[in-house]
Amino acid sequence: MKKLAHDKNIGSDEILELIKTFGQTWFSLDAFDKQTFDTTKQTAKKVKLESKKLYDDVLTLKQQLIAQKQTTELFAQEKEAGVFEGIFGNIMQTAFGKDVYPSIESKAAHLLYFVIKNHPFTDGNKRSGAFSFIRFLQKVGYDFRGKITPEALTAMALLIATSDPKDKERIIDLVILLLSNK
Repeated sequence: MKKLAHDKNIGSDEILELIKTFGQTWFSLDAFDKQTFDTTKQTAKKVKLESKKLYDDVLTLKQQLIAQKQTTELFAQEKEAGVFEGIFGNIMQTAFGKDVYPSIESKAAHLLYFVIKNHPFTDGNKRSGAFSFIRFLQKVGYDFRGKITPEALTAMALLIATSDPKDKERIIDLVILLLSNK
């Protein structure tokens, strides 16, 4: 792929390499347009995690960012006590004895979406949401490496932040798709 970045005369072999390398992209973009994402390859696993532990990790991030002079005390400060706990409780809820969000991917995608879109914090909702998403996956033992790069996480957070709330399900399905692809 390095040759492609410097060579302005791309031959048919290089074009075939691009098509092969990014082949899943063409299907995913088409599925997004048609709202037909295949989100069946999800991981059903009981998750035992407390919101307080996840929020404490967000506060550790806050202290690191403050130490690096990249944020202020307003970062990850709840607008109302218990809002983050409520979001976490929402993704962990059950109905009739079954998880409302039955997979790790679904829980993580909804956590990312709700923290960013519901603005539970005075400042830093995108950063807190992205961190909570990755930390949640890490704490439940989900291998996201190779699926979610820093650039992909940035793009997902910005997409969620700028999306129309009526597109919520499509955006969440996109996050699930990124997590589910092998």
